[in-house]
Amino acid sequence: MVKMKKIVLLCGVGAVGKTKTLKKFFGENLDKKLRPLQLLQRTINGTIIYAVSLASPQEMSDFCDVENVRAIIRNKIKKCDFASGGKHYTLVIPFGLFGAQSGNLNEKCIYKPIEWLQNLGFRVNIIYLRKKTARRLVLIDSFMRTLTSNVIESTEEYERQAREFESFIERF
Repeated sequence: MVKMKKIVLLCGVGAVGKTKTLKKFFGENLDKKLRPLQLLQRTINGTIIYAVSLASPQEMSDFCDVENVRAIIRNKIKKCDFASGGKHYTLVIPFGLFGAQSGNLNEKCIYKPIEWLQNLGFRVNIIYLRKKTARRLVLIDSFMRTLTSNVIESTEEYERQAREFESFIERF
């Protein structure tokens, strides 16, 4: 049996609510501080959904350090591979969109890891958590339209955002 490899990326600018949306999705308290590399898990329609911490690889790296982003993702995948015991799973990874206020967006640190994951055989689905008050919104929206049409409007209604996120997961 071939193991199904799926990764869902929740992309958004800083302070858009990626962490809080995912905490609600995984049933965690919004005020709870998660441990580094803490494994979160839930099951939807028989598929195990994992996240390893809720920090985006871009937040954990220097601006647009593609190799470090890949290394962080690789560590998250290894942890899920071990935890799954060979079962099918979907890995959720928050992806940070940064640098828009300076006129430069960390595009390379978004699309290069996506290409790399696809070349490794992962099916990658992208969801854009859109903040309508973000600086340089036109630039960010334009870039994200090249990657996905899956959009959740961020309004700090984390319960609703988590439900919308779940509906995307179910469709994937």
